[in-house]
Amino acid sequence: MQSGKNWLFSKKSDLLLLFLPVWLTWGFCFAAPQSWLSAKIPIWVFVVFVLGIDVSHVWSTIFRTYLDREEFRRHRSLLLYSPLVCFTICFLIAAISQLWFWRILTYAAIFHFVRQQFGFMRLYAMRRRKSSNFKLLSDSWMIYFSMLYPIVYWHLISDRYFSWFVDGGFLTFELFSIDLQSVQWVLDHLGNSLYWLLFLFWFVEEVVIHKRTGTAMPWGKIAWMLTTAFNWYLGIVYFNSDLAFTVTNVVAHGIPYIVLVLFYVERKKIIRHPSRFSSNDQFTRNFWIRSAGMITLILVFATFEEFLWDMLLYREYSKFFETILKYPITILDNPISQALALALLSVPQATHYIVDGFIWKRSQKNPDLKAILS
Repeated sequence: MQSGKNWLFSKKSDLLLLFLPVWLTWGFCFAAPQSWLSAKIPIWVFVVFVLGIDVSHVWSTIFRTYLDREEFRRHRSLLLYSPLVCFTICFLIAAISQLWFWRILTYAAIFHFVRQQFGFMRLYAMRRRKSSNFKLLSDSWMIYFSMLYPIVYWHLISDRYFSWFVDGGFLTFELFSIDLQSVQWVLDHLGNSLYWLLFLFWFVEEVVIHKRTGTAMPWGKIAWMLTTAFNWYLGIVYFNSDLAFTVTNVVAHGIPYIVLVLFYVERKKIIRHPSRFSSNDQFTRNFWIRSAGMITLILVFATFEEFLWDMLLYREYSKFFETILKYPITILDNPISQALALALLSVPQATHYIVDGFIWKRSQKNPDLKAILS
């Protein structure tokens, strides 16, 4: 996995691991019959995408933090206190209102998802020469716009047949004096056109900079920006489908993060012990072997977590989980017990949201980050 200036890991690795999985979800959604798109997501989609990718990517953080002695020492206070703070806050909110618990978690998740896409864009920018402040601002504005416009569309157009976590998770705006059909017409005909027109201008800007400076086109960054834009637009605006939203959203967020964690862990070993890796082939071979073991472990953790969610609170996928182990207890029906379960089971996810905001920042507490990802 040799790094190139235009790519985060390498051209082949980026295309195969970061982009191709997302592009394949688009092909799947376009090819899927309408009966699939309009139905509730089947168990296999939950197992493969939600459990296998979304929940697993949360657990992959432990290899970057809790299971690395050096990283744990650097971020000791953050890693020890974040779960306690998350549990306390989540329990208090869930005890007052479970709907508001899910609403707050929904907006925290959106913020986290948006920031991850922005973070990867900045990592691509780090691979190249120093950009002007104007270009950094232009890239930042466009990556945020690519995701926030579909979210605003989702808030204003109430006919979406999917939710982030639960129905009612979004705050809705009562447009008393505005015809909702008119709002949708404006967004569908003007807002959507403006969305892609701005991206066209942004791409032209990249071409102009390329011609003016004589530098290579930053195809990795361009692919990341456009893939983000297409993915959020297709998953939220174009396809009005729980299935389409789930697979596009989960794959684009979870797989790149898992790859980043695995690469960081293995690349750090090379920097610490270069004599153990005499060739790139040896690194690649070790990367895939160790990755298989790490992925197996996070799948076990993710399965156990979702088993508890289903056994204690929802019983939506008992047909799958009870093939592993019959539920030994009945579903919780006491509000306080439910609040405790919600808080406890949300700790991995909420902690991931907090910790992730610190461990990927270039700072004194992350001295290896520049060497590994630049």
